[in-house]
Amino acid sequence: MAINLYLPETRFVVASLALETYNDALDGLARAAGFTSLTRDKDEITLIVSEDEWARLAPRFPKAEVQARRRMIAFDTVLDFTVVGFIAEISRALAEAGISILNTSTYRTDIVFVDEARFEAAVAAVKRALITLHYTHLSQQ
Repeated sequence: MAINLYLPETRFVVASLALETYNDALDGLARAAGFTSLTRDKDEITLIVSEDEWARLAPRFPKAEVQARRRMIAFDTVLDFTVVGFIAEISRALAEAGISILNTSTYRTDIVFVDEARFEAAVAAVKRALITLHYTHLSQQ
């Protein structure tokens, strides 16, 4: 299984929004371009958008807590729901390199966001982990 990395130049913002802003967030994202992620749990809404989109949306959410200058490392492959430990290995490799991540997934894609200042080191760590995963996978066949 070949796993390619998708490494856009885009810088992203991760924002924590109050629950009562959910409809405003949905409305704002209706016109958003590119990757967006909106997750609502019992305590907050987490929004991930490009810095350009955030510049447009930020006036709606003056009380947002924001982490900016995040870069995306996406795994450009579809991993079956039966795959076990893929993100654990990626996370382990990044932790060993001292790199904090925010992991998110879609139905078909796994993604980690890292601080832009650590992006090159993160890509190198991920590539090493993918090599290890490839050889481990081959040795178990």
